[in-house]
Amino acid sequence: MVFESMVSDLLNRFIGDYVENLDKSQLKIGIWGGNVVLENLKVKENALSELDVPFKVKAGQIGKLTLKIPWKNLYNDAVVATLDGLYLLVVPGATVSQLRTCPYNAIKYDAAKEERYQQEAKQKELQRIEEALLMAARREKPQKDEKKDTFAEKLATQVIKNLQVKITSIHIRYEDDILDPQQPLSMGVTLAELSLQTTDENWKSCILNEAARIIYKLGRLECLCAYWNVNSPIFYKGSWEEILEKLKDGISTKDQEIKDYQYIFKPIFASAKMVINPSAEIELKSPKASLHLEVQNVAVEMTRPQYLTMVDLLESIDCMVKNGPYRKFRPDVPVHTNAKHWWKYSMNSILDVHIRRFNQMWSWSNIRKHRLTLKTYRAAYKAKLLTPQGKLREDQEKQIQDLEKSLDVFNITLARQQAQMEVIRSGQKVVAKKAVAGQKQGGGFFSSFFGRKEGKKKEQEQETQEEEGTGIEELMSADEKAKLYTAIGYSGSSHNLALPKQYVSVVVTFKLFRTSITVREEPNVPEILKIQMIDLSTTVSQRPGAQAIKVEAALEHWYVTGLEQQGAVPSLIASVGDSTSSLLSILFEVNPEDSVAEQLLRVHSQPVEIIYDSLTVNSMAEFFKTGKGVDLEVLTSATLSKLEEIKDKTATGLSHIIETRKILDLKIDLKPSYLLVPKSGFYQAKSDLMIIDFGSLQLVSVDQGNPQSLSPSFSSLEEIMDRAYEKYSLELRSVQVLYSKSGEEWKTARQRGSSIQHILQPMDFSLQLAKCMVEKDTRMPRFKVSGELPLLHVKISDQKIQGVLDLVNSIPLPQRDSTPSTPTQKMLCLSEARPDVLGLQSTVLLDALDIGVGRGGSSLDAVFV
Repeated sequence: MVFESMVSDLLNRFIGDYVENLDKSQLKIGIWGGNVVLENLKVKENALSELDVPFKVKAGQIGKLTLKIPWKNLYNDAVVATLDGLYLLVVPGATVSQLRTCPYNAIKYDAAKEERYQQEAKQKELQRIEEALLMAARREKPQKDEKKDTFAEKLATQVIKNLQVKITSIHIRYEDDILDPQQPLSMGVTLAELSLQTTDENWKSCILNEAARIIYKLGRLECLCAYWNVNSPIFYKGSWEEILEKLKDGISTKDQEIKDYQYIFKPIFASAKMVINPSAEIELKSPKASLHLEVQNVAVEMTRPQYLTMVDLLESIDCMVKNGPYRKFRPDVPVHTNAKHWWKYSMNSILDVHIRRFNQMWSWSNIRKHRLTLKTYRAAYKAKLLTPQGKLREDQEKQIQDLEKSLDVFNITLARQQAQMEVIRSGQKVVAKKAVAGQKQGGGFFSSFFGRKEGKKKEQEQETQEEEGTGIEELMSADEKAKLYTAIGYSGSSHNLALPKQYVSVVVTFKLFRTSITVREEPNVPEILKIQMIDLSTTVSQRPGAQAIKVEAALEHWYVTGLEQQGAVPSLIASVGDSTSSLLSILFEVNPEDSVAEQLLRVHSQPVEIIYDSLTVNSMAEFFKTGKGVDLEVLTSATLSKLEEIKDKTATGLSHIIETRKILDLKIDLKPSYLLVPKSGFYQAKSDLMIIDFGSLQLVSVDQGNPQSLSPSFSSLEEIMDRAYEKYSLELRSVQVLYSKSGEEWKTARQRGSSIQHILQPMDFSLQLAKCMVEKDTRMPRFKVSGELPLLHVKISDQKIQGVLDLVNSIPLPQRDSTPSTPTQKMLCLSEARPDVLGLQSTVLLDALDIGVGRGGSSLDAVFV
């Protein structure tokens, strides 16, 4: 039967590339028997090569993989897939910078092994390119794709109808004693269990029969956590068996949590409920798929040692990536007693990687050799395209493999496409089978679109046959087709109906009841900062008929507390708005139903109270001090690689940008929040306060009309350049500053708008922002800002100035040195710290001064290039 071959190919592809001892013949026999059991599969050392990271697998094993397929009753019995045990120990795969001590415990360089890994990675990349080209070619025939998509969709729905998946005992661990041999680092992720079961409408496990039209799935996630251990025990120095045993024992479960771990993500438990209605798109009464995901608690915690090692690890990875090209020259001897070897290493690295390679690249002999190699490969690949699969001579196959070793991916792909075009233009037929997803055979994707006139009729007949059966359909017998079509409710004439634009096909809801982020100096000491978010909900819905997606998010409560002092835990941020509405709500929609814009964004927030606490702020500043600058070459190179060439934009090019730009309907409405700055930096009920009210903020997009309906008179370059800006309007209302002495009612004064406590009376401010849609054009500023300040009303006196300066002078500022090492020591030190602020002379006396500026209205303009 065709399904055995499909499952065998999938397992070979997704498992065979990562394990060493997979017996493919036994695998196929097991699949045909309906029961596959794979045990103790050893993970390859280069299993992480596709991630492009400088790490290697020191020890890895797949414990037990079981796949039960009821071939005799595939459509009514459950397909069960279980994975029990995945253990990986990862270590640095390359040494770090020459400035660090040369480590010998990392995996040493093996030229033959590295060459084999590079060739394997090259073949995977070539396969990915061939499949991408094939998929791009298939998209050129939408009338056929509709039919194939309908069949594949119905088949997938039937397969997952009674699919049961269970994954248990996952432990992936990274160890590094290169950063600091005295304090080794280990980090890892563990998972106790992840399961997916078929249930009835009451969410009880069952097997669905043929009469069931709605599929219910229940997913559970148990004890997913991540740890980051500083000064950790090291596993990789032990034997392979000892490593695996320690990895198995290091998995936290619901009943037993590993106490020695320094968690950055504490154990997470979640549940998911999915409802699938395969016939929903015909009835149009309910979504085709709805998913409800609930997470009870997500707790994130970080200590200063963890943060410092994270920074060091990023620098170490940068060094390993930078030293990757020179690794094969690096001597395996100490630096101090082998200066000759290390000088030779330095010279060979620079000469071979940079100078000799560049010189050879532009030498005539090298160009000639490369052209000859490329020509030979093109001819060999052309012969492969014209030879039936499996009949290529062994010497020809070896020639192709040898040539691919010397050519890079770009040149191989170029030569293959040239060979395919030569075959098509010559009127010959590519006899190699089309690549099917998951197979590694050569393509011929151009052969479906080009050809000589004399063969046109024959090709049309062939395409007609392909339309009747493509993919796995063409591999099945007539009886298998009939049985499959009946089981999944598919007809050869089935096609996708045009869905109404308002029909919602997929709905995903996510509910997170509690989230906390904690920052500590050391484990088991009071937290410096704790952020709590209560009731975070998100809903994502899709309308395929309009190619629209809608994302709604809401946060009910948000609390931030600081470092405990004087027997109390200070509140830094708290919600003070209306409890009947969410603290923060966000709506983002692509192709919205009730708007002409392509994108819509709405943001609304309730006011919050922010209290400045000097000890918490200073402790956080101390927490993130590293004592050195972080200069990551990876980030720098990634930024530079994104710089585009400067191009001169003509009037025609600007018009095209205006006509094709996406219209954003933006509206941000933030209710007035305020900041309290208490005297001495610690808030008490009777503290002198400075109150900074940020006012309400509104940011809306300015409608410039339909960009695709430009009038014929709209032709001058100046007018086009003016339209090449996205324009927004920003309004700040009721911005005010108050100074309140102990005992004064600042809350009443803040609401009143004018009082003796006011320094700055409520002020309104408006800005017009314009962002250029053309990234690089010296004639057009990137941003334009114009604003208006109707009234600026300031009330000051000598008492207010003296009080404000005393308040500022009383607040401790962060220390430049990092001598305090505990929160208690910091508290004592920071309480004595005072900045040097110029005091007022006692002879300076001011009467109450009331200044009003701009009563008639004033404006300001600015342009930023």
